[in-house]
Amino acid sequence: MAIAKIIKDVLFTEEQIKRRVSEMVKRIDEDFRSKDLVVIAVLKGSVVFLADLVRGFTRPLAFDFIGVSSYGNSTSSPGLVTLEKGITVDVADKSVLVVDDILDTGRSLCFVKTHLQRFKPREIKICVLLEKKGTRIVDVEADYVGFEIPNVFVLGYGLDYEDRYRHLPYIASLREEYYNELRRKGIGPI
Repeated sequence: MAIAKIIKDVLFTEEQIKRRVSEMVKRIDEDFRSKDLVVIAVLKGSVVFLADLVRGFTRPLAFDFIGVSSYGNSTSSPGLVTLEKGITVDVADKSVLVVDDILDTGRSLCFVKTHLQRFKPREIKICVLLEKKGTRIVDVEADYVGFEIPNVFVLGYGLDYEDRYRHLPYIASLREEYYNELRRKGIGPI
């Protein structure tokens, strides 16, 4: 399917994303100065964001990945989140920065944060590229936010539509007819 056919609007260009990620790196680097930092990225959507984020740091850090999945969605079920891939790096008594692509309902990030607390880190902070306002179902807040977006389905820069288009260097909104098709299939935010 042609990209132009499914895209409604480009919300953030490649240049806007680069500039904002650079600003975030400076703030995060300052906030975690002299702390033992471990970055935990939520698979799969955060991988592109993670790569650009960690390349900006001048400090030593460790990073790992965590995978979660959701059964159901916000419109038809309670949205049970389960662990698919756990971490392998030691986070005990360390500062943890959880990196995710988007904060929407809050279910996934709340699950990840609760799971990581079992390993007794010194602190857990959350960093997201995108945050949707007004869609939160679970009480979780991000400490670092790249961009706020309206309640639209987005793709590009790591975010997918039917497991494609993660490679796009920009973030775009999906045309309504394709978003409505996802809703008919029962696919929604977690």
